[in-house]
Amino acid sequence: MPPSLAETTDRRLGAAALQAALAGEMRAGRWAVGEKLPTERELGQRYGVARNTVRRALDALEAQGLLHRHVGRGTFRSAPPTAAPAAEEALSPSDVVECRLLLEPEMISLAVARATQADIARMDECLRGTDAAADLAAFEHWDAALHDAFALGTHNGAVIAMSRSLARVRERTDWGQLKARGNTAEHRSTLQAQHHAMVAAVRQRDRAEARRVMREHILFVQDYMFGD
Repeated sequence: MPPSLAETTDRRLGAAALQAALAGEMRAGRWAVGEKLPTERELGQRYGVARNTVRRALDALEAQGLLHRHVGRGTFRSAPPTAAPAAEEALSPSDVVECRLLLEPEMISLAVARATQADIARMDECLRGTDAAADLAAFEHWDAALHDAFALGTHNGAVIAMSRSLARVRERTDWGQLKARGNTAEHRSTLQAQHHAMVAAVRQRDRAEARRVMREHILFVQDYMFGD
């Protein structure tokens, strides 16, 4: 039996090389979508590197959407991105909001059933970020992070990949221009009340309320972004 990539990799490799090695193993199917990866300690021993090197490599792979991590639970293989950047550029913001309206109420309902205390702690962190945001850019960053936290709370690789594919449209200039038109203190207050209500529903394990508030939230965003 030929040696695995892990067994033939230079034991002095750095974070970039380890990132490439792990990505190659994922492409080869070593870990299935949703499967838990070895711990940082185990990966460090396997590849002969320090844990901080492993951590940097995992950070980069998570940023690429190839894995997701949960405090206290471990690191899990994510589904590969479902859309190429060129395809995402062809998506209109209005189409994306309509798709979110279909996906996210059921997504948060699943998160209610599966979110761990570590997941909820991440949601609370994002709430604090949006509460403290001094400008639209900071608010949008934490707003997107909160919706990503809801996706991660589902512990479903396909849902996470779909949510992140849609979320990448938020980085475009046309999306920012549409959001800026609704950047008022009144709108911000409404959005934050909805954010807090959604996290409260997750914490209380109230699937119906979480679904209801998420739908109300996206309809509100749709109205001020595309309404007259």
